[in-house]
Amino acid sequence: MVELDKAIQDAPNWAVLEETLYELCRRYPDHTDQAGSNAKLWLIGRGLATGVERQIKSIGGQGSAMQTLCEYIYQNRRQVDAIIGRLREVEEPLDERKLITIVREHGSFCRLLSPVVNGKLVRSFAAKYLHCHCPSVPIYDNEARKKLGMVCLWEDAFQVFALPKEGDENYYWFALRFLPFYRAARQLRPGVTVRLLDLYLLW
Repeated sequence: MVELDKAIQDAPNWAVLEETLYELCRRYPDHTDQAGSNAKLWLIGRGLATGVERQIKSIGGQGSAMQTLCEYIYQNRRQVDAIIGRLREVEEPLDERKLITIVREHGSFCRLLSPVVNGKLVRSFAAKYLHCHCPSVPIYDNEARKKLGMVCLWEDAFQVFALPKEGDENYYWFALRFLPFYRAARQLRPGVTVRLLDLYLLW
């Protein structure tokens, strides 16, 4: 766990970025304020390197893909806020029941976004955007998936619940592996959070 200790020591260097995004989501917890909603999407979408705008057809002009996303989220704000509202009930420490909710709502958000991203499942953007509103949601991207696969070798015992019908399969398998890793890390380093493990997996 030497690398985890390094991530814990390095966490303050990311604190301003994290707190800026968390505070923005606290200040604008839902999507009824279009200006606040737009700010969250731009800063999280680009600041956390989600790549979401590459999945959206540009209509010409700088930032047009992100503007399309902003308009789509605002038009579907009730569904987005319902998803986030259910996730806000999930607090650490994580367990199987809480993880089922996370996987289900992450998948629901991916599918809600599907029309604006040409049918793609933008699971990385979804995880990062939801995490900024609900820090108990593990962040997913290819780097985190690869690193987790190296430090936590798969065991059949990890499959503690079935894939929810709304869930994204890739995120589901990632979450199943994340849970035992999370529990082991907290046994060795009490108080370790999802966000600290995100730092470890991403950097």
